[in-house]
Amino acid sequence: MLRSDAQRNRALLIESACRLIAETGSDDVSARDIADYAGVSSATLYRHFASKQALVDEISVDRWRRATSWASANGAEALQDIVNLLDRFSSMVSGDARFIAAAGLQVGQTPTAIAPVRRLFDERFGALWARARATGEIRQWADPIDTMELVWAIRTQERRLPMLATIIGGIAAPGAEVELMLRRAQSSRHAFQPVSAALRPGASLHS
Repeated sequence: MLRSDAQRNRALLIESACRLIAETGSDDVSARDIADYAGVSSATLYRHFASKQALVDEISVDRWRRATSWASANGAEALQDIVNLLDRFSSMVSGDARFIAAAGLQVGQTPTAIAPVRRLFDERFGALWARARATGEIRQWADPIDTMELVWAIRTQERRLPMLATIIGGIAAPGAEVELMLRRAQSSRHAFQPVSAALRPGASLHS
């Protein structure tokens, strides 16, 4: 296990690489650029990552690792657990939209370095999805991979909740209270924000 200072440096390098690439609009930055941005030495960077590309890949690996930690049954309603995950994931991805564009990541394409943790996510999310399908909370034809690709494609904070509501409304069984589930997801992630306001045409909610 990494010491606490080593853990902080590793996390700092991941965050700094993400921010620098987003700010420059290109992943054509050097390891030295990233280390300088993070305020650490190049030697520190290479103690944690074999190369600059390994560090850049780790940004996405870390994202899927966090998503995997959310893909578990936490309550009586499997669909609410799915909504909670999709809310967190879409917030994380839309917040990283500039990095994703600069790094050239594409919906439906999983780089080799990211594939193992993505497979683990798919397994856990698939089990959660099967539970929701078995209890009749999700339409039988709805597919978890298709749903994640739609959610992964959400790139604007302003339209995130309305777009997410449309996706959830499409996969949920008839009669599901989508707005209520989104409220619950929001309150479980941070202090309550009025989802209904975000669902009105022309409204904006940064979350």
